[in-house]
Amino acid sequence: QIEAPMALAQGILAQVLEVGQTFLSQPVRARLRLTTAMGASICRSRCCTNEGDAREGVVIQQDVVETFFKMPASCKDRAFVNMQMRMAYGARGNLDPSRTIPMVARSSPFVKGLQVYMPEDQPEQTPPTQSTPLGLMGSNMDSHPNLSKLMHLPTHALSGKPVIIGTVRMGFGHHRIAYSAITWALELGAQPYLVDILATNCPEADRVAAMDKAYSKLSRISSNIGGVVDEIWTRMLLQGGINSLRFSCALAEELRPLMDGLPKDHPVIAAHPWIGQIAVACGFETVINLVIDNYPQYFVLVPGAMNLVQSPSYYSKLLNMGVPTSHLKYAGHWVSRDIAMFASKDCKERIRRCEKKMPMRLLIAIGGAGAQQKYVQQFILGMKPLLQAGRIKLLINSGDHGFMADNLTSVFEKEGIEFVLHRDQEKMNEYVVKHSLDHATEPEGDPPVTIFNFETHYEAFRATDLLIRVADVLATKPSELAFFPIPKLHLRHVGGHESFSAVRSCELGDGTVECETVPMALQHAELLAAEQSPLLLQMNHFIIDNVSAHIYEGSKVAVETALASKPKA
Repeated sequence: QIEAPMALAQGILAQVLEVGQTFLSQPVRARLRLTTAMGASICRSRCCTNEGDAREGVVIQQDVVETFFKMPASCKDRAFVNMQMRMAYGARGNLDPSRTIPMVARSSPFVKGLQVYMPEDQPEQTPPTQSTPLGLMGSNMDSHPNLSKLMHLPTHALSGKPVIIGTVRMGFGHHRIAYSAITWALELGAQPYLVDILATNCPEADRVAAMDKAYSKLSRISSNIGGVVDEIWTRMLLQGGINSLRFSCALAEELRPLMDGLPKDHPVIAAHPWIGQIAVACGFETVINLVIDNYPQYFVLVPGAMNLVQSPSYYSKLLNMGVPTSHLKYAGHWVSRDIAMFASKDCKERIRRCEKKMPMRLLIAIGGAGAQQKYVQQFILGMKPLLQAGRIKLLINSGDHGFMADNLTSVFEKEGIEFVLHRDQEKMNEYVVKHSLDHATEPEGDPPVTIFNFETHYEAFRATDLLIRVADVLATKPSELAFFPIPKLHLRHVGGHESFSAVRSCELGDGTVECETVPMALQHAELLAAEQSPLLLQMNHFIIDNVSAHIYEGSKVAVETALASKPKA
């Protein structure tokens, strides 16, 4: 069995198919047979190895893509997709796409008011022992008595329409997008149900996890090595043509058991295209795809769903790629409710702090893949003079990457930089309350660097949402955080598709250009940390203007679209 991420498989197969039948006649011999079934053109690839036929008789239907885009697939296209399925998904083994995994909704132990779909035979998670406002976690999480008031989270009862919000636990980005939709569903009185397809203990989830593991590993390697390796990886990630979507839809057919047990009349909001593609394959009546990034590629789309995008230019490019206008809409950025609703207020406080020459609080959020370790360490050490001078107070969310926190503490000890490390949620909650942006003075006794590290995935990505509201600037790779309403210093990308998100932010005026080198990032850090920094003041004013244009309310639009949907007759 060969396991490889989709982009890598595509890059390899593009070269394989160019070589032709001579190559294919070696240990892996593909015999391409065209057949006709139910009036549609179907291709079947039979991969023979020394151990026998691995996918004998497997037929992959690509009608959904051809119908949606009015683009017939050639024999070469179908051969390409079938070979991708072999390389990225491996042997079918004991998988049965027609089976159904019985699911049951249970109360989330983390978010009050949220229901989580889990297999009915899976043990229930321990619920919180203390009642907390909607949108907050249990007693061992967001339990600080002042946190609810500070974050302005909703407390009213839920009585509205059920909405399924689906995600895949790949890094932090897709969970953060899903969480943004959950917060707006709670605000609008809907009943949100979360489904994470990697939370199910089954062979289908294992296959997806293996693909994600390979992607994360290659991202870390390419980011840390840089140079020609990073360039090759970047080019692979920018090759998402129509066949990559055919592959995703074929994969969705195999992954149907992960969602086939859910109510088909509930609208689905997809924080990852695979969620939307699986939902369409399962026959859900309403599917809404929150299209990621700002670089148009086919595989991020969901044929048959309403595809919502974050920028007008993205909308125009997708129309040019053949997406029907009836299945495409500009919504705005995927931002959680409290950050979006209070962006203007927070920016006014940041302006006040800047004008009073207070230290700049710089939040560094390390992504879920754990990449950029070398780049981030060099960037932090380069800021040592600014840290020692008191111009920058550094907040580092190392997420659930214990090795990152350990490496950073070792570096700070060696360099003689004073720091404090918080490894529990309660300490972070106390920090958030103590460092509210509207405080007249900076709290006394803070070291130059504060590091946060957590045990759970939810705590890790949720911490960034909380810390954004007490930070002056966010330093991040241009991932989904590039769309958030806070002044941003864009670090080097991990995957070339991310660069286009930095372009969107820079054009809106709420972030810098992407800093591909450490010296470039340090130059922008100095500009932003300068007393009464013109650049920092300008970014905050632009964000206030953008708030008036509802640019950061895309997740609200997504929930409103779901609530407005009507069951099919």
